[in-house]
Amino acid sequence: MAEYFALQAALCFSLSHILIRRGLVTSNAITGSAISIAVSAVTLWILVPFFVPLASFFTHAIWYFIVGGVFAPGLGRTLTYMGIERIGVARSVPISSSSPIVASLLAVLLIGESWSRLNFIGTSLVICGVFILSRSQTTQRPWRKADLIFPILAACSFGISTNLRKLGLMVENLPLMGSAVTATTAFFFTAVTLKAQGGRLMLNLSGNSLGWFLAAGIANTIAMLSVFYALSFGQVVIVEPLINTNPVLTVILSAIFLRDIEAITLRVVAGAICTVLGTILVVAS
Repeated sequence: MAEYFALQAALCFSLSHILIRRGLVTSNAITGSAISIAVSAVTLWILVPFFVPLASFFTHAIWYFIVGGVFAPGLGRTLTYMGIERIGVARSVPISSSSPIVASLLAVLLIGESWSRLNFIGTSLVICGVFILSRSQTTQRPWRKADLIFPILAACSFGISTNLRKLGLMVENLPLMGSAVTATTAFFFTAVTLKAQGGRLMLNLSGNSLGWFLAAGIANTIAMLSVFYALSFGQVVIVEPLINTNPVLTVILSAIFLRDIEAITLRVVAGAICTVLGTILVVAS
């Protein structure tokens, strides 16, 4: 079951990346993040009364989910969208999806999971993939290499959040509760970020961007819930590699649905594959 939910999450994350990129044509990253997270929070809380006893929320496990929500999707998703906006979906997403490296390091320290010598091979492939992606051009406009910091920080945020979610589920194995609390925390985090950057003046819903962002929110909701169910059934070192196959799916979907926005080159494909293969080797070992 863990494998099924992890792969389902990967597919839904890929779809959300494509939908967000479409919306960013006439909008901006903070708007996409705010709407997407709001959709996730509202949808999950609609489901909670039907499947989760309210008494279950009175547990210290909730703090793991709250702090995890600050890191991801709150901070992680916003940084990912900023990366997509500045350097393109086909480059940003594979880099931000190297988060299993961080997740596995923390899993070794906090949960007791272990690695083998294949770590070195996997890490080398990830570094190689990041280098290839940073040397390629995937958009029809200039970009700054300094903007690679956004997907890199996103990877760190996702890795930290994954371990906090797993620790919370080890205390109280209720995936829907965990996803609802995490999404709510992320929503408030995004609201504070939006307020700090200028409030409503930062929101841009020109064109048909709202429709794309709402659709991305639904895809992200399914993905988030799938991640929690995957973690409830399996270990971090099993779940994370499968979820992070989504960059390959994203590149494929970009080549099909974003041909008028982004140019997918062989170098981009090679970089994405190196990053994903390296990540899988690191966490699977």
